[in-house]
Amino acid sequence: MATAATYPKISRKLWRLLRERFKKTIPTVVTPTLVTSLAPMADASARSNVISPLRELGLLDEDNKPTEWATRWRHDDDYAAVCHEIRQKTYPSELVEAFPDPDANQKQSIQSWFMKVGNVGEAAARMYADTYLLLSQADPAKGEEKTSSTAPIRAVNSKPTSANKKSAKVTSAPTKVISAPEPVGHEAPESRPPSGHRRIPAIHIDVQVHISPDTSAEQIDRIFESMAKHLGTYIK
Repeated sequence: MATAATYPKISRKLWRLLRERFKKTIPTVVTPTLVTSLAPMADASARSNVISPLRELGLLDEDNKPTEWATRWRHDDDYAAVCHEIRQKTYPSELVEAFPDPDANQKQSIQSWFMKVGNVGEAAARMYADTYLLLSQADPAKGEEKTSSTAPIRAVNSKPTSANKKSAKVTSAPTKVISAPEPVGHEAPESRPPSGHRRIPAIHIDVQVHISPDTSAEQIDRIFESMAKHLGTYIK
């Protein structure tokens, strides 16, 4: 039974980060420590997902030392040529001839090719196809694209939502105040009488009685009895 062909796969983000690192200084050896300093990951992941595909692409030798391609790869004016040379060496001619200058719309077709030839699932074939597109496009500007660490700012909708409208209606509705009724027989000061009823005015009577000093006690008693009799009619 023939063994299915395998192909390199590396993420665009790591591709860009490594190229930026090579632009500064070319490392003597690419180690897991160097990779994890660029992107947090386990050492095993650095070996299998970064160092191994770099060897398959010819940017590192068997000792993980940068090759001549790696020296040229970091320069923008030589980047496209190196990518095309790597693609020619890494992939079979039938794939390169079928998709010599592919765009993103052809990714699905390239993915299908890898699924058949590589006998892999959709996830692996998708990564194979993306790496092939990365080398085919050979655009250093796209390789230098950086994802913003700041989340996109969402526009604030000034229109009130249905919940806000409901809240606004509740808060803006007039509040009806119900006063407790006054106790029967007591009227609050300065309160208005109920509609249809007349207020009875309060009457205050001052009585001054001038009694002569020579009036006898019997006469004084009769005076007050007469006052009580006549004033009582108004008081009742």
